[in-house]
Amino acid sequence: MHAFNSRRISMMLIGNLCIGIAVSLFRLSSFGTDPFTTMNLGVSGFLHTSLGVYQLLLNIILLVIVFIFVRQTIGVGTIVNMVGIGFVADFFVSSYHALFGSPTLLIVKCTFLLIALIFVGIGVSLYMTSDLGIAPYDAMPLVIQKLSHNKIPFVYARMMCDVTCVAIGFSFGAIIGVATVITAFCTGPLVQFFQKRLAEPLLQNNKPVQPVSVDLTK
Repeated sequence: MHAFNSRRISMMLIGNLCIGIAVSLFRLSSFGTDPFTTMNLGVSGFLHTSLGVYQLLLNIILLVIVFIFVRQTIGVGTIVNMVGIGFVADFFVSSYHALFGSPTLLIVKCTFLLIALIFVGIGVSLYMTSDLGIAPYDAMPLVIQKLSHNKIPFVYARMMCDVTCVAIGFSFGAIIGVATVITAFCTGPLVQFFQKRLAEPLLQNNKPVQPVSVDLTK
């Protein structure tokens, strides 16, 4: 975990803001939510509990797993992500509805979906590369990468996590939309793309790095 500096803090905050905006755009597009939210909606509905309570409990369980295997990924960015994303998404959704109502045109919904995908890739790459802590779910691919002794790279481990979440959500009755399927297969490659093209250059680092500074050999 790196020490605080203005550039890393800015990347972490902007990255989480982008993710919150992306979640709001997914919701406004009505094409489905991201895999993790889809799973949480399905299981929480089956258990007849609120999404907020279930997601908090699940995040605590995942945080324990992350602490055991890749505790270096836990930091202030972890808290910002766990607490802030939902509020950011709710703010933008309510603001849009107050100003424009619900989007009805297909072209508008498709545009929201495309922008959301780009914002997810940018947001996750920025806040993970800032190395100030990442959300438990985003750290799970690193856990898989470590347990596989680097035989499963991050991009494929992320796809495994996302596809598993979609399958669990579907089995518990969650609604699967085109956005759910697209994000399940595209988030990993998008994060890797923007990490190399945007996030790492912003840190003025010309050397290849892991998605976060984790020694996966330990």
